[in-house]
Amino acid sequence: MICGLFKFSQTIMKLFQQFIIFVSFNFLFFSYIVNSSESNKDSKLMELGSSAFAAGRYKEAEKFFNKVLETQPDNYLATRDLAQVKIKLNKLNDALSLLNNILKLPVAKGRNIIVYMDGNPEPQNAELVDETVMVIDKSTKKNNEAFSKFLKEETVEPVPHYRVYFKETGKMKLLPKNKNIIKYFGIPAATREKIMALKSQVKKKIISSLNVIPKEEMVAIQGGCFQMGSNAGDPDELPVHEVCISSFKLGKYEVNQKKFQSIMGVNPSENVGADHPVDSANWLDARDYCQKLRLRLPTEAEWEYAARGGTQTEFYWGNTVSGKESNFCDHACELNIREPRVSDGFKHTAPVGSFPPNPLGLHDMSGNVSEWVQDWVDLEKNYYMVSPKKNPPGPRADLKTCGGACAGAASITDKIYRGGAWNQTVPEMRSANRRESHYQLRAAGNGFRCASN
Repeated sequence: MICGLFKFSQTIMKLFQQFIIFVSFNFLFFSYIVNSSESNKDSKLMELGSSAFAAGRYKEAEKFFNKVLETQPDNYLATRDLAQVKIKLNKLNDALSLLNNILKLPVAKGRNIIVYMDGNPEPQNAELVDETVMVIDKSTKKNNEAFSKFLKEETVEPVPHYRVYFKETGKMKLLPKNKNIIKYFGIPAATREKIMALKSQVKKKIISSLNVIPKEEMVAIQGGCFQMGSNAGDPDELPVHEVCISSFKLGKYEVNQKKFQSIMGVNPSENVGADHPVDSANWLDARDYCQKLRLRLPTEAEWEYAARGGTQTEFYWGNTVSGKESNFCDHACELNIREPRVSDGFKHTAPVGSFPPNPLGLHDMSGNVSEWVQDWVDLEKNYYMVSPKKNPPGPRADLKTCGGACAGAASITDKIYRGGAWNQTVPEMRSANRRESHYQLRAAGNGFRCASN
């Protein structure tokens, strides 16, 4: 009897194991059918959305990409494409939000992906070689061989494929996008750069929609005399000499992007923000903007006189920097010149007026962006030595015949800029510090403010 019970229990266990296998198989099969169906559906929606976008049917494309994101909220390709649709529909704030969502994703190291292949329920580890390769999908003909023999000519068009390297097998394959789906571990670095560029374009479009009436707020600077230059700085700051300046006016703030863009119709800035200073402006941009408002650039002597505000310390607040006074290359700065021990609260530029003003009520005379002044560089003679004591105008007048294409020595082509910037070192923010570059240079740390008599 014991033997019979043992055999019976073995039979029950065997049947139970078979049942478990049956249930597991059906579960996996059902999951595969659902996932495969969803993948194919989403791939088809992506294809339809791309076609609608290319044909200019933006409302239609918007619906397709939204449907993809309902089932795949982390699909950055659908998010990117939807953002581009929003831009075309002039839904700029929506586009900006979508782009910000993409930028929250981690940057993929390499091009590692997971592939969900048509006909295989198990994901496979792979590396994405090419995101889009246009080739004829040969599997289409194989799947319809019975029908294809009735066709008189080849009508299959090239379709987008992924080129993928499978790590386990060491083989490279082309996979039709409408039959396979890939999942990223993050976004490729190159893609992130493109998203950043697209984000800048959107922000500039938003600035254009503000309809700003530009008017620079000017501060009256009482004339007087001061000691220009520094014995503790660079050689081009010598000799220290007395200069007397007549009363004039200077912009309270660096020119911001919403004002510059409203007047000039363009915005060269890399660090885009309506209230941030315009950056990447060359000397011609600065001169032309000020002239359009019937203003001018300050002379170098005027600039230093205003920056010091009656002080003779290294900076207009003292001789040391804590990070609360100005915006420079601090610990958050990605350049190797950064000051790792200090934080000013901004990785790039800061909105104008974010830091305390100097004794004359002028903001950002140190840091944020360097500021072009009127003066050319003088390499033939030391202009500090021979310049007039009262209102030195610079070593020479502007050349009116350059046509924007002067060439030759630095004394013909280089202009002075002052004040240091978010991407420059602490010493470059000193009131006496001088820098020069070609007048057509566009650098992310260069901006300006205007002056008038």
